[in-house]
Amino acid sequence: MAQCRRRFLFNGREARVAAYGSLVWVGQALGPRVEAITADLIRVTEQMIPLNDVAADLAEMRAASIAENIAAVQYVLANGIDPSTVTPPPGAAAYAQRLARRGVPLTILLRAYGLGQYRILDAAIGLILAVPGPDQPARIAEVLKFAGTYLDRLNSSMGRIYEAERDRWLSSRQAARQQWIARLLDNDDVDVAAAEEVLGYRLDRRHHAAEVWATVTGADAVRGLEQARQLLTAMMGTGGAELAAASGDRAMCLWFPVGQPCAVEDITAQVEASGLPVRVALGPVGEGLSGFRRSARSAARAKALAVSAGETAPTVVDFDTIAPFALLSDDPDELTGLVHRILGPLAGNGNKVELLRGTLDVFLAEGASYSRTARVLDVHRNTVQYRIQQVTGRYGIAVDTDTFELRFALGICRWYPHVLTRTI
Repeated sequence: MAQCRRRFLFNGREARVAAYGSLVWVGQALGPRVEAITADLIRVTEQMIPLNDVAADLAEMRAASIAENIAAVQYVLANGIDPSTVTPPPGAAAYAQRLARRGVPLTILLRAYGLGQYRILDAAIGLILAVPGPDQPARIAEVLKFAGTYLDRLNSSMGRIYEAERDRWLSSRQAARQQWIARLLDNDDVDVAAAEEVLGYRLDRRHHAAEVWATVTGADAVRGLEQARQLLTAMMGTGGAELAAASGDRAMCLWFPVGQPCAVEDITAQVEASGLPVRVALGPVGEGLSGFRRSARSAARAKALAVSAGETAPTVVDFDTIAPFALLSDDPDELTGLVHRILGPLAGNGNKVELLRGTLDVFLAEGASYSRTARVLDVHRNTVQYRIQQVTGRYGIAVDTDTFELRFALGICRWYPHVLTRTI
């Protein structure tokens, strides 16, 4: 054995060979046994990791990967190569990439490598025990160290290969899904059957779309969006049959196949109770492909309106509730002119006029009732009277005639606050 170690050192091998040189004879002795070890490992792997856990059509590729890995370990041992420098065989890497594209968990692959390590160790230690001598414990310790280093290196490398392929595949798959969704939304001549197959989502039913966007950034945004998706899915009762797609920075659009839509009040209560850093905009329920499109576009309009309103917007916005404002042309000059024509100086920017506008809005919604307005605002009736007197006396706004324009202008102030800071 010492002569074997010296031979590799004298042939110009790096110093690291000395650390594993005593195992060279083990590797050489394993050579004739590689075929039997490989066949045994393939059989055991098939028993412990059934083909239905991967895929029947991957059986041949898995067997080839096992054979290549066993041959690689024997070669590394027989040539005194430092196991911390090895790279996975090409076939094994290709197998890992195939598993990643098929969505097979990485744990399936790592379990197989654990089985392979056990079989190699069993054979190597058997060889050491077959040669009596006082250095047997040291040899066994060395082969255990070798196996641990080799497996750690292999698992680390294969994990990176798997994850890189998985990320690439998911990115490519997500891009394809986004393209099909874009076609469904914008193209009248789209292959619906092909879209359904790629998306895994049927279009011949009723759809309820929702726009969800995060109010934070980074990992918190990703977690918030995913938890919001799970929450809405549970409330809609679709059992994971929803369709999700990115709709912007830190935002996604969801489509739920629905029978009876969930009440907006219930959705609002659940989202607010969850404390998630998200906002939600709901479209109307629609039938078929046209309903799929209409619900998504309406949800997007509702989202745009909520973003325009800023922090004053509710956590959950329903398009059907705010449709008149969501459909407005967002021309700053046009909106500003309309609001100032109807409200005059009351369309100013400041806490006092904002308080008066809010009181007036509730007063008109409550049928010009001072007592009901006081209950809604949780103030004294006299306070409401004083504020309305300010509106009518100081700002010259009549509240005893047709109030449609007045309420419409107040709504614009709420949903498009930028009109309050523009000059005309």
